[in-house]
Amino acid sequence: MMFTLSRIQFFLLLFIIQTGTVFISFQSRLINASGSNAWIVFIIAGIIHYVQLMLFEKFYKRFNPGPFISHLYIAYWFFIMVSFLAYINYTLSIWIFPNTPQIVTMAIIVGVSLYANTRRPETVINLPVVIIPMIPFFLLFVFMAIPELVWTWLFPINLTDYKSLLKGLFISQITFIGVEIYLFLRKYVKEDEPVKGKPLFIYQCIWFLFFFTILVFVLLFFPVKGFKFATEPLLHLLKSQKVSFVERLDLFFLFIWASWSIITVTIYTFMCIHVRKLHSKNLSNRNIFLFHSLLVIIPAYLATKDRIEIVRQSSIYVHMVFSILFPAIVILMNRGKKN
Repeated sequence: MMFTLSRIQFFLLLFIIQTGTVFISFQSRLINASGSNAWIVFIIAGIIHYVQLMLFEKFYKRFNPGPFISHLYIAYWFFIMVSFLAYINYTLSIWIFPNTPQIVTMAIIVGVSLYANTRRPETVINLPVVIIPMIPFFLLFVFMAIPELVWTWLFPINLTDYKSLLKGLFISQITFIGVEIYLFLRKYVKEDEPVKGKPLFIYQCIWFLFFFTILVFVLLFFPVKGFKFATEPLLHLLKSQKVSFVERLDLFFLFIWASWSIITVTIYTFMCIHVRKLHSKNLSNRNIFLFHSLLVIIPAYLATKDRIEIVRQSSIYVHMVFSILFPAIVILMNRGKKN
């Protein structure tokens, strides 16, 4: 399953993977950890993210995981997909489809991935283009809340509370999820389209401004103490906006988010299939169908508030292993072999 990527395709795939379902749920956890310092914490997190991207760009050629590590990454991506799908299922059942069996919702969402991943790689690679026109609409809806924002809620800033700052930095890692896919896809970018330097910096700015804007708007819309009760503050912000062309803006946004999430899951599945085929040529459509069947059954079982919270709590720890520890080990081992 060989393919090539343009620089824009590469960054768009990475952006969709890194945002996916995360951008509607990370704010409350970060603000509960750091309070009004959350926006300062995320600026620091943005710097760390950029450093990580630059290190990945410098050493991606040395990232050549063997079959064992590759299959661990497949298991990790499956875990991420299961947690994402369970959260998607739970959220949609609360906000849009309370009377629809959860397994039916899962079958529809996963069915898109099954269709795309039994076609040519270009089908998945070009799928994120669907999201591009949705992003300006989403941001426009968010900016409609400006008259209701309380700008003093950005303060006070307490940089001496190291415990909350460190906890916030840890929680902010959830917005990094998917960054390790940079190492897997970078080698497929056309050689005549450089990534280092300005292009990478532009991507970093887009990633940072997207998450930072949402965080600041949510922080200015609710008092800090209110985040203990608002688990999806972005949806509540949108629900409060009134427009003439749709009765409830939050439901309109949820359909955009559902499309966004479906494409994210499709890309993750594509990565699992691609990495598997690098080490085994015997991967039939039947195996792909069985893989998707698990993606329907397991998230439907986990789609309860308590189970989702357990999975979400562990996801950050697992992410750090696969985005920091394993890449460092693989790169250092390959360096040693070279020397």
